[in-house]
Amino acid sequence: MLPFTPDFRLSDEGVQRGVQATQAQCAQVRYAVWAPSAMQGNVCLRYWKAGFAAQGPTPRVLVFFHGDVWTGTATSPDYLKLTDATLQEQAEQWARQIGMPYLFIGRPGTHGSSGEHMQRRRRGESLQISAALDALKARYGIQEWVVAGQSGGGHVTAALLGDRSDIVCAVPASAVSSPKVRWWLRGWTVDSTGHADSYEPLDTLAKAGKHPALRVFVVGSPGDTNTPWTMQLLLADRARAVGLPVEVLSGEGAGPSKHGMSQSARRVAGWCGKGLSTDEIRQRGGAELKG
Repeated sequence: MLPFTPDFRLSDEGVQRGVQATQAQCAQVRYAVWAPSAMQGNVCLRYWKAGFAAQGPTPRVLVFFHGDVWTGTATSPDYLKLTDATLQEQAEQWARQIGMPYLFIGRPGTHGSSGEHMQRRRRGESLQISAALDALKARYGIQEWVVAGQSGGGHVTAALLGDRSDIVCAVPASAVSSPKVRWWLRGWTVDSTGHADSYEPLDTLAKAGKHPALRVFVVGSPGDTNTPWTMQLLLADRARAVGLPVEVLSGEGAGPSKHGMSQSARRVAGWCGKGLSTDEIRQRGGAELKG
């Protein structure tokens, strides 16, 4: 693993080999949080925020989890072009667009966070991120989370939905909500990470212990050739089966594989977080979900 540096650096080597940080190094970064995990090791996760209260608590925050940055053969060139300033500017733009506090967290091993991106979709990743959410709640006086994620970040969203009681809105988009079913549909024998023990959020999803106002919106593109639509719908089916309020919203995904729905995920999450009715979100979603 590469050594962690307080200054912002992205590299192909860091994505492939991972990055190791100490708690003391993490404390040198203004917007980073130490996330302990007995299962997959402690990590330092960077974040970018906007729209927070200048003083006092920020009760409800939308947190977004990005998709995988490893394409299967290389690190995404667009990812490697990102800068700390660019990510902060994007956070500010999204806070203005959705009209509520916004937080972007770098998943383990990406966006300057320590950890191993090649361990994604295993149980440890969502536990590390959940620990980070706990620390951020204490730091900023957050009471409720609006959680959204694209693709691999959608897997994180689905996993957190099964673990936490403080999520008021959950929007998994183009989500790998059942990695094993994805393997089967694509003719693989293991996950694209090479691991055969990916975590299955569907196995632990239950109504007990959830936020009383929780709403789930499964967002995706029926034409998605990266993450089959049939597999994405399994999360909605499971949520209905256990009695959770869930809506399926479909649109046109961006890119050649029709997989990109990150903008739509954040729009829907913002609508839910601001209290729009499910009927109104359904109507807006029918006209506005693209990319």
